[in-house]
Amino acid sequence: MPTRESRGFDESITTERAILKDYLRQEKDLPTEIATVGVPCRPNPVSSLVLGAYRPRDSKKVVTADLEVLSAFAASGRNLPAFLDAGPRAELYFDPNSVRAAIVTTDGLAPGLNSVVHSIVKRHIQTYKLRPDNGGAVFGVRDSFIGLRRRPMELVGLQPDETEDWLEKGGSELGNRRSKKDDNIEKVAADLASNLKENQINILYVIGGDGSQALAHEIALKASHVAVVGVPKTMDNDLVWVWQSFGFDTAVENATEVINTLNCEARSARRVCVIELFGAESGFVAANAALASGHADLVLIPEIINSLTALECEHALQSWANHLKRAVNRDCGRPHGVVVVAEGVGRALKGRGVVLAGSAAGRDFIEAFAAFLGSELVDHAGDPIDVFVNRPLHHIRAGKANAHDQMYCERLGALAVDNALAGYTDFLISQWLTEYVLVPLRLVNGKRKGIPPEGIFWKQVCSSAGQPASLHSETATST
Repeated sequence: MPTRESRGFDESITTERAILKDYLRQEKDLPTEIATVGVPCRPNPVSSLVLGAYRPRDSKKVVTADLEVLSAFAASGRNLPAFLDAGPRAELYFDPNSVRAAIVTTDGLAPGLNSVVHSIVKRHIQTYKLRPDNGGAVFGVRDSFIGLRRRPMELVGLQPDETEDWLEKGGSELGNRRSKKDDNIEKVAADLASNLKENQINILYVIGGDGSQALAHEIALKASHVAVVGVPKTMDNDLVWVWQSFGFDTAVENATEVINTLNCEARSARRVCVIELFGAESGFVAANAALASGHADLVLIPEIINSLTALECEHALQSWANHLKRAVNRDCGRPHGVVVVAEGVGRALKGRGVVLAGSAAGRDFIEAFAAFLGSELVDHAGDPIDVFVNRPLHHIRAGKANAHDQMYCERLGALAVDNALAGYTDFLISQWLTEYVLVPLRLVNGKRKGIPPEGIFWKQVCSSAGQPASLHSETATST
């Protein structure tokens, strides 16, 4: 009987419930303590009438609504897993009038980057009355960690009236550049910690995904004088302990519009469209947009490929082609279809050694898959059906945030400032379940959230598309 290992499961893809169960098996508490750069020593000059009720330093929120998991922790004598509440504090560590903060936007783009920056700047200057004549400043860092590492550091002073104009713009006005992947993370963190000290930076806000937060954690370890705050940003929505990354709602909305538009194109032109969407490791954008549209005839995500053996992958490809043969001719006389594929599917298939259209599946999988489908599909009269490819990746991520994400970014930025000024460090500001909490960066690193192949959500996506819901004889172990 095939095991999880023989199926080739990617063990870095997980769910938060699985993480909690793993701590139970190890008979350990979930380590949710948040580090500080010092003991708060000054009263917050901003009234709770302005900020909302101050949160006690021991105020926490349980990390799961799963009664089975909570009962298991209680029965084992372990502390119930809980994150620190992210509300404003009655006492601060840094003087809000003279603090020096820097904001860096990293990795790929996401709708709402400029909104988070504006929220942080506004909170420091308008709410906490930061005073340049007292040495205080909020800086933006040009060109991500590359600019943060340069000497002199690529800093630009920010003011709310300037960043407010950024709200109508997509992308990042500070610029996003990826660091070299072969850089030693500890050496880079040491360089950045030294540069932060030389520039007298007290707070560093890192707006980025899993790789950026891993570096932020290392910086926090090496720069004990700096409050390092992570703000979760990933188009793939794959950061653990984050209910939903900012910009994800906008991305799904944009992707849904693309699917709907290309469905009209495919139906009118009697063709099949293969659409590649975000999802290098996890297929949240592709799956959610396909479900929201209702027009997808086939949806492929990396998690499904990684739940199959090599032989099952080959059988699955043929099963999907057979499904499309039926789907494209459902509207007699108007053959058409829409296939939604997450970008990481090709790499996942390559890892299985799958050959498609004469070459190993990989980076150019989408073209090879389209060619494969083209060789398989015919209309009701027996004529070949044209298959074309559309890659709207950058169109989806580079626009401005929708209303939901604008509000979300505003809250993330403000709460990041509240807790950084209180002296907390090495944490991610996160909306988890219905609450805003502080998540230790060490809990985020090394794990990625994914869609369980045997979960209810994925089964509903399959049902919507009409595609086979199970592709191997023994269903994978659900988390």
